[in-house]
Amino acid sequence: MCAICGVLDWKSQKEIEREDILRMQAALRHRGPDGSGMLMRKGAALGFDRLSFLDLEGGMQPLQNEDGDIAMVCNGEVFNFPELRQELEAKGHRFRTRTDVEVILHLYEEEGLDFPKRLNGQFAVALYDEKRGQLLLVRDQAGICPLFYTVSGGQVIFASEIKGILEYPGVERRLNLKAVDQLMNFPGVVSPTTFFDGIYSLRGGHMLQIRPGEAIRDLEYWDLCYSAGAEEDRGEAYYVERLRELLKDAISRRLVADVPIGFYISGGLDSSVVACYIGKYLLNSYYSFSAEIAGELDENRFQQIVHDYVRSTHYRTVITEEELWANLSKVIFHAESGVKESYDVAAYMLSGLVRESPARAVLTGQGSDEFFCGYVGYMVDLFRGMQKDKMTPEELALNEKLWGDPCFRFERNHPELRKIHQKVYSRDVWGQIDRFSALAESPVNVDRLRGLSTQKRRSYIDSKLRLADHLLGEHGDRMFFSHSVEGRHPFLDMELLQFVQTIPDKYKLNGTNEKYILKKAAQGIVPDEILKRKKFPFQAPGMSAMVKCSSGRLEFLSDELLKKYGVFDVDYVHELLKLYSRSDFKLMGAYEIDYLLIVMTVTMLCETYRLTV
Repeated sequence: MCAICGVLDWKSQKEIEREDILRMQAALRHRGPDGSGMLMRKGAALGFDRLSFLDLEGGMQPLQNEDGDIAMVCNGEVFNFPELRQELEAKGHRFRTRTDVEVILHLYEEEGLDFPKRLNGQFAVALYDEKRGQLLLVRDQAGICPLFYTVSGGQVIFASEIKGILEYPGVERRLNLKAVDQLMNFPGVVSPTTFFDGIYSLRGGHMLQIRPGEAIRDLEYWDLCYSAGAEEDRGEAYYVERLRELLKDAISRRLVADVPIGFYISGGLDSSVVACYIGKYLLNSYYSFSAEIAGELDENRFQQIVHDYVRSTHYRTVITEEELWANLSKVIFHAESGVKESYDVAAYMLSGLVRESPARAVLTGQGSDEFFCGYVGYMVDLFRGMQKDKMTPEELALNEKLWGDPCFRFERNHPELRKIHQKVYSRDVWGQIDRFSALAESPVNVDRLRGLSTQKRRSYIDSKLRLADHLLGEHGDRMFFSHSVEGRHPFLDMELLQFVQTIPDKYKLNGTNEKYILKKAAQGIVPDEILKRKKFPFQAPGMSAMVKCSSGRLEFLSDELLKKYGVFDVDYVHELLKLYSRSDFKLMGAYEIDYLLIVMTVTMLCETYRLTV
């Protein structure tokens, strides 16, 4: 993976200044410290900073086709490139490098706008077709690789991170209150929204087609599509064996590189599946990494079980509470987002541990919970009838608007939450709530939810609200690349994901046994102690812990800064500080929203990026 950036003069095709692109690249250098490249054309420019994995000597970008009229920069990996390259070479295409992403250029020549449908990987692509005068911006299906853009002064400006866009002349720095409200209501911000007003995140499975003088087209080329009816049931044994085959393929594809690759060991089921498949079938001097929070739930025993099984070269760190808070400002800089949980800091520090090793990429278990019913919400849905009896007409109507079903609650009773939000927001901001409300419309395509089972409905929403921008975005990609490390996610392999969509509900949640079919597929591969252990979410201390150990030093919660931006109510923040300071007060992990952490990190974000409100 790497960093990409660039500009297309959308209106007049005037020359782009080279110095402007250099400043954008410099802001993204942590994503690609192994080399830089640039291509300048009339009215267009592409910039690239490389983190090398394949063809270390010859894989520099931008890449061009045989005629030189199509150029491309790509952040990411194409894991099915060997098959695509063989097919394209048979059709007469000539390749200049051994790098995987060169297949994108020739695939575009063959298939035009349909080319992303053939890619199995994680990628953000900017492809400039000089003959057609068009720029294509493409993000992978699951939304693993980020790609941001804005329109300013008749120019389309894009980059792998927002900080690159902010370096371009004329781009304004304003806080987007809709993103704040999404953080208050959902797991995190939801594409295309970002915390920067006027700067957008390209949605996973989408492509922008940009031609000078024409309206920008946002084209969807893929989405998670569950069947509204019952799937054909081919029997448990079939799904177990096919899942094993596809997991092995997905993992092995992500171990292809000319540099060392590692994997995370958390002690939970998902990372253990990845680690133990590698240990059983593929191990060849790989590196493994684990972290735990001092004083929190001790995962070390389960991590040790997996490490003993796979016999990798292991790196381990214990993160203290003091280290969490000391690194929070760095996390906000890289995340380009406010946060509501401090475990982003743990992810930041864990990627730093990887950087101290020979490995330059790590495989994770991310993406399993959303597709195998791994969250507590899938259990709660079993008692749906009892939930409905407690819902007010207001909540039923809002649920229908947001999720396409009046009786479906995605984690929160939003009308009740709004009573708290009215206290958290300043009076002036609350007076504008209708202008930026995250609840004004659904954050997902409700039409895709019509007729789905409750399990599939939750899976679809989880994939959009929790996985794509939160776990893969500010918690994933941004924390990996803060230390020039790449994350790879076998559970989001497209062949595997297409198959998982066809598995009947009963094999994913069997009674109250979550991830049933995944556990069956892991039998004989993952140690029984891991398969049988009760699921525990990864947790890190919240703001109540920080307040108690801060001795009053909470500069980003000062009256001065709160009044400077005017987003949050100063008096209510004082009330929260008193509450959090009580010796008997502790937030209930993921079940309570850490409003004080939201207030502090949004304020920190405004200060870090000099945002206006």
